[in-house]
Amino acid sequence: MQQLLTDCINYFKKRTVYKKLFDALQKKYASLGHMGGIMKLTGLSFDEKNDLGGFFKKDFGDKKDVKISFALMEKALKQSKFASLSWEEILTAYFGEPLIINKQEKEKENNNKNAFFEKCILYLEQNYNDVQIVKSISAWFVNTWKQNGKGNQIFIKMYNNDSKDKESSYIFIKKLFKAFASLPYLENKTLTLPVFAAKTTGNPHFFDQTTSACRLLLSFIESLSIINIEAKELSQTEYTESIFYQAGILKDNVSNMCLAYGIHGNKKDGSIHKGIEGYYNEKEPMQLTLKTLSTLENIWAGEKQKDLGIEKIYIVENPAVFSYLVETYPNKTFICGNGQFKLAFYITLELLGDRYPLYYAGDFDADGLLIAQKLKKRYPSQVILWGYNTEYYNRHMSDVELDKVALTKLNKVVIPELKQIKQCLIENKRAVYQEAMLEAYIL
Repeated sequence: MQQLLTDCINYFKKRTVYKKLFDALQKKYASLGHMGGIMKLTGLSFDEKNDLGGFFKKDFGDKKDVKISFALMEKALKQSKFASLSWEEILTAYFGEPLIINKQEKEKENNNKNAFFEKCILYLEQNYNDVQIVKSISAWFVNTWKQNGKGNQIFIKMYNNDSKDKESSYIFIKKLFKAFASLPYLENKTLTLPVFAAKTTGNPHFFDQTTSACRLLLSFIESLSIINIEAKELSQTEYTESIFYQAGILKDNVSNMCLAYGIHGNKKDGSIHKGIEGYYNEKEPMQLTLKTLSTLENIWAGEKQKDLGIEKIYIVENPAVFSYLVETYPNKTFICGNGQFKLAFYITLELLGDRYPLYYAGDFDADGLLIAQKLKKRYPSQVILWGYNTEYYNRHMSDVELDKVALTKLNKVVIPELKQIKQCLIENKRAVYQEAMLEAYIL
């Protein structure tokens, strides 16, 4: 019987058309749970049709698509020298593995996925001693892998596209775990994103913003109790940078900065930041980078820290206006957002707390009004819009005409405090810039 089966397999393997037929039959078996159905073969060559005709005793030469029923296959087998064999035996020997119906295949795949999951958890428990870290990572991994948490589709795609041994997926997840267990905030440190990636994975680009790894890192940090931030009024970039910052990861610790003047800073150990104090004593503005901000517990204004809340903080959009105000009013406190606010600007305001009124002034154009509105919405009880009146608009109207894009943006300006300036812009289609109306900022 074994020799007959060997001869049968050799017969079909010498004729490549039967691979197409048997693939189709195997899929039917998986779908139906038994042998049956009709197999449709397309794009067959003349020789392939002849090979089929030889076994099935039928001419397929004039057929564009060949349809072969399992009933025809049974009949042809019984009339052949392989009649004592069954198609189940033939296909099992042909493919070198048992036939599996879809339910069994799905069950097998689920078992494989569960085994892979347990392998990852076991690695986590065996390689990290900090109970809290293991608990945090494990909880996130269970939610993401098994409960369709944020990042689940990334894992599914990666796992399904990996080879049978899933080794690439396993290595990737081990790198994730190492990174998660090494977040800089755990040691009260900060690292730039590329340095953090290189230290934990060996690849400085592992967590680049466009990668799946970056999305998974963000998902994990969001799951931690340290996170205290609302996405409201934040762009996706601002939100991501804020999340990373709270975990001690800085996308850019130097160029992400804001200008400040007349401030003091306390470090996390309670001592005065000598660098910031030096700028204060020299009556010079300074650049507050994320690197500097990450070392601070708070920022305050005034001659003495006990005077908290007495001072007013003046914020402007334009660096030139900032410079003018610093020179004109050397005993006041100023901050410059330098156009679109960066994370360093928001961190500076957070470190100031809610103790000071924030007077904000910006350009009278579409972008300027949207910036002012964004700040007002984020800090509604603190921010006071400074110098936004129609008298200044009419007096300093420029020759810069607003285009259709800018006028469309004005539809997004909705807060009452900007209603009059918005209407002036719509009617006159002319912008007004801070540099031209310095008289509005007399203190």
